[in-house]
Amino acid sequence: MKAISLLQPWATLVVTGVKTIETRSWGTKYRGPILIHASQGKAGSIFTSLLFFKKYIPDFKHLPFGAIIGKATISDVIRIENLQMTDELINRLTMEEKAFGDYSDGRYAWMLEEAEQFDTPIPARGTLSIWEYNMVN
Repeated sequence: MKAISLLQPWATLVVTGVKTIETRSWGTKYRGPILIHASQGKAGSIFTSLLFFKKYIPDFKHLPFGAIIGKATISDVIRIENLQMTDELINRLTMEEKAFGDYSDGRYAWMLEEAEQFDTPIPARGTLSIWEYNMVN
């Protein structure tokens, strides 16, 4: 199954359904289910003291790292400058959602749906870009 690595706290925000738009410097033609891997990086810790983050991430140290923590579905990928401000998008692009992403021109908005957080993180080594993870039952 396809997977993508995200820094914490963004990985947790995605799998809990709080963050429904992932902004990236690159786009993808892939649409469909994607596993969300929380990378080992701790650079995102500086954001967790901000109000919008603190509401959902009370303690950064207790987040899972180096593991697949859930999944979502990529329904669309749109260049930021091509985002049409439809009623649906306006409702999704809350102040929190704006705080969770980088909406600069030249970037891409990955529209995410059907987020699910796994009860037990699956230890895994991530990588850059979209990668394949073989789930073994």
